[in-house]
Amino acid sequence: MRHWLFAAALAMGFAAHAGPAEWVAAKVVKVEPERSRVTLDHERIESIDMEAMVMPFKVGKTIDLKPFKAGDKVRFRVGSKDDHLVVEAMEKAR
Repeated sequence: MRHWLFAAALAMGFAAHAGPAEWVAAKVVKVEPERSRVTLDHERIESIDMEAMVMPFKVGKTIDLKPFKAGDKVRFRVGSKDDHLVVEAMEKAR
């Protein structure tokens, strides 16, 4: 019984943490398509408790960086892969 309760509590913790990623507002600082990387000046990311800052992010394979340039206002979603933050979705802000 104790093992079941522990497993249930652990599963609930993962479910709460694995919710949908939030959209975060940012401004593109630098685009490096050849390195699959974008530098963003982003707002606070609540889901990972990260303060607003300028930093480079790896970009997921499904994101085409060609439409983006320095100065563009965007919104993005970030996730984690291999201990790195990775932009999983990005679009120009409206």
